[in-house]
Amino acid sequence: MRLRYAIISGENPPLPARELEAILEAEAGPWGYRLHGWLDGLAVFEAELRWGAWQVTYRAGYTREVGLLLAADSLPRARSAGRRAGEELRRLGLRGPFRIEAVVHGPYAHARGKTWLTRMVARGLADAGVEASPRGRQELRAFATEGVVVIGLPEARLDTRSLTERSPGRRPFFKPGPLSPQLSRAFVNLARLRRGDVYLDPFCGTGGFAIEACLMGASRCLCGDLDWAMISGAPRNLRAYCRGHGWLVAAWNAASLPVAPGSVDAIATDPPYGRSTTTGGQGYVRLVRGFLEEAARSVKHGGYIVYAGPVKYKPWVLAEEAGLRVVDRIEMYVHGSLTRAIVVARR
Repeated sequence: MRLRYAIISGENPPLPARELEAILEAEAGPWGYRLHGWLDGLAVFEAELRWGAWQVTYRAGYTREVGLLLAADSLPRARSAGRRAGEELRRLGLRGPFRIEAVVHGPYAHARGKTWLTRMVARGLADAGVEASPRGRQELRAFATEGVVVIGLPEARLDTRSLTERSPGRRPFFKPGPLSPQLSRAFVNLARLRRGDVYLDPFCGTGGFAIEACLMGASRCLCGDLDWAMISGAPRNLRAYCRGHGWLVAAWNAASLPVAPGSVDAIATDPPYGRSTTTGGQGYVRLVRGFLEEAARSVKHGGYIVYAGPVKYKPWVLAEEAGLRVVDRIEMYVHGSLTRAIVVARR
């Protein structure tokens, strides 16, 4: 396994870090990866990725870039790190010219900081006999954060354009309240969905979660809702983005799901709790209790169930009451009257 770096988004911490770890577990298995450390905006890891770094970025919501890690050192020793990176590039049979793209966090995050870092890394590359040029066709990443510089060779990047194209307002069917594709992906990733898995969303709304699950390789996406507007509108969105994938949208009660016991691999959903959604007169706690009892019956042993709710309702306690094991919870401030807790539970 090769050391790799991952540049993660600064949005909604610590969600991007948890999502990356869930992706590595889903793609490489719980014993097929190792996280070596976290820095502000950066992770260093090893993983058995059959198809390379693309396996991470094709399914990520918050991992912006993954690449081979060539060298790392303290920031004052950026030139030394550049020299070692150059030696590694030569060992890989690469001599450039390389275009150095610098990213700087913290006190040096300004134009002069980027210029200095680029100059030091270029000098280090030259010391190793590797050419650097602003017009180089090959790109080299220099990332500085927390007093450390990491130099790497980019392999794969997040397709932010496709995320934008799937934003709720651009879908054929729209109702207020759905989460962004980026956040929806994070939920599905936290559920450790693997290619070929059966995915379930008991509160599908406009179909945003199911769209992301389809695109991430689910063999079947089972989703439904109580609201007839969603039941008729969600298929329009799924037809637009999930051609060639198996999916079903049904009218159902989440507390009485028409699925066989242990027939679902992963569940990721966002039960209604906001002003733009309705709980059908049940209230959040009663609704989620019923859903979790059915989720515990429907998901396979070892499967993950990911859902959210207002912190004030302590949604993680509801999972424990349903006999599930809570493995993580992530709190996200939404606005003055709502802090959301994302709960990751396992059967």
